[in-house]
Amino acid sequence: MDFCLGFYKHPHPQIASDLLVSGRLYLAVATCVWPRAPRAASLGARLAQEPEIRLVGDDPMRQAIDEIAQRLGSPAGPGIQVQTSRLALALELVRLGMGMGWTVVYFLTATRLDPAQMVAMELPDLPPMSLYSYHASAHPPGLHATRMLTMLPGLLHAALSPHTRK
Repeated sequence: MDFCLGFYKHPHPQIASDLLVSGRLYLAVATCVWPRAPRAASLGARLAQEPEIRLVGDDPMRQAIDEIAQRLGSPAGPGIQVQTSRLALALELVRLGMGMGWTVVYFLTATRLDPAQMVAMELPDLPPMSLYSYHASAHPPGLHATRMLTMLPGLLHAALSPHTRK
């Protein structure tokens, strides 16, 4: 493997971590949730009756999602627990109008949500989430991977710019 991507600086000394891009976290909820949520002043009161979609394991997003749930006063409990690889499926079910709950998504996902179906609210109180590339320190990426890694920051910044959003 030439390289991989992740949301934290890798702690292992034999793995080189290079920052690609950073951005904010967002609360994501289906637009169909808003009409049935009580019209209260606080976001927490509006989401209190909706289950939190949580991540299991040591995913860096899990802590952010749980912290927001606690701040919003969501009822303690497991909510809906999904593996990181299944969060996209959970968001798809929410997007399709199931109104399955709410979760926290990172900046790249938030910029691609359809505003007609999903509400993405920036969470400025949380620190930004960073996307890193990793490779073995002793074995740098090959030529093709190096070319891709050179292009990747520009592509990510272009994806985040307002004029390229859906």
